[in-house]
Parts: sequence; structure tokens; C-alpha cells
Amino acid sequence: MDDLAREVAALSTRQEDSEEIARIGRLLMRRAVWFLSSGYSLSTELGYFRPTARGVFLDSELNASPDRERLQLGISYSMSQEMRQALADAEIDVEIQKAASGPQLFSVVSAQDAQHPEAATRGEGVPVSAGQTCIIMCRNGKVGGTGSEIGVTITRTDGNTGTKHFFPLAQLYPNTPSQVGFVMPASAPEGSVWSVMLCTQLGSNGTALLKDPRKVTMADYFVVGEVAETPGSGGSGSGGGGVDENPLG
Repeated sequence: MDDLAREVAALSTRQEDSEEIARIGRLLMRRAVWFLSSGYSLSTELGYFRPTARGVFLDSELNASPDRERLQLGISYSMSQEMRQALADAEIDVEIQKAASGPQLFSVVSAQDAQHPEAATRGEGVPVSAGQTCIIMCRNGKVGGTGSEIGVTITRTDGNTGTKHFFPLAQLYPNTPSQVGFVMPASAPEGSVWSVMLCTQLGSNGTALLKDPRKVTMADYFVVGEVAETPGSGGSGSGGGGVDENPLG
């Protein structure tokens, strides 16, 4: 907010104070948070924000007030026309990295968003949830091999830091070069932050076994109860010309 305030002050012809702009900006944001949490929708220059609530209840349970712990509250976001136009006018710098070998992990999303990435792009995504299947969107990510370390490991990075869950090959579905799925532990708290590491002995073509397993950790974290910012994947093919460094055959 302070950086934005300084930018606004620099562009202003009225010699406005950046600290005052930041103070007002924070007040605006706090009121926006209050209105969203009170059930209002907001339309701004950034886009349209809408509160959402999800939960599954039996018909017999609807005679009383729903259990708050079983309701998931969230915010759905759709870009404004101004935001879409700004992106359409943006200059794009592309950095090309050729022949990247080994698995590449892009994001962890709910199974619903993996099947319908266009809905997540519209701001209608389904968050990663405890006890539900979630999908690693990846490239060259198919898991295979014979070692005991072959599989997917998730590690909590907040709160109870160091909590680990390992998913062996038999517990991964789907298991393709572009999607690797596992069931998020039911004990994972809402809002907990996790890293994910994938270990496979398969080469980039998804069939040849390597001498040594490859381990790769996703650069970003994922949060239980939040929709990933990157619902898509880097492609569904078996690899774009990457060369394995130590194939068996």
C-alpha cells in the first residue's frame, strides 16, 4: 500500500502526501473487507468480488442452523473490463528455456479445477480441501520406479511446521505427465500452507527408467481452502525435446 501511495502521489499534480494516501487506501481496503465478510459484493477498478459459501448437508440437517465448521466461506473474483483492457495492452517479455529436462511442477489445484480450468480463470474455482483429491499440474511429472522414495511428499510450512505426508505410487491417481493426483489428508487444517515434492524414476518420455530417481520441489506453496492462482498446466504432452542425462535405455 505504501508503494502504491507513493506512485499515486508522484503522478498527482496536487502535491498530495503519500502517507495520507496510504492511510486512506488502508481504510478503503478495511471497509471492503468488512463489506465482503458481511455478504456484500463489490465492483471496483480491479474487478468484481463476490462472497461465496460451500457446504454439503443432509436434508434432515437443514431443519436447524447449519454447522459453521462445515461451511467454507470464500471470495470469487472476476476481472473488470478495465483490467482486461490493461492486460490486452500490456507488453509481454517472453523468456524461452529450451529442452528443460525432468519434471516441472506448476500448481496444486482441486480435482474440479483440474478438469475445468476455464472456470477457475473466471474466478469460479473450487479450493483445495482436506479429505478431497487434489491435482499437481505439471510437465513430465508421471511418477514411476521401484525405490521406496518414489511418490509425492507434502510438508506443512506454517504452524505445525514439519508435518509430512508421503503418498506412494499406489496412492497416486491420476498419474500422467501433466497431472498427478493425491487425496489431501482429512486432518489438514483450513488455511494451512504446504509444499510439495515429487520423486520419480521415469524419464521425460514417461516410460524409460533412469539410473537415479529425480526429485523436484514446486517453487510455490499451496493453501488448503484457497483456489490456486495458476489453474492450468504447462502442457499435456510427453515432453518437448528434453534429453535425459542418465537413462538406462
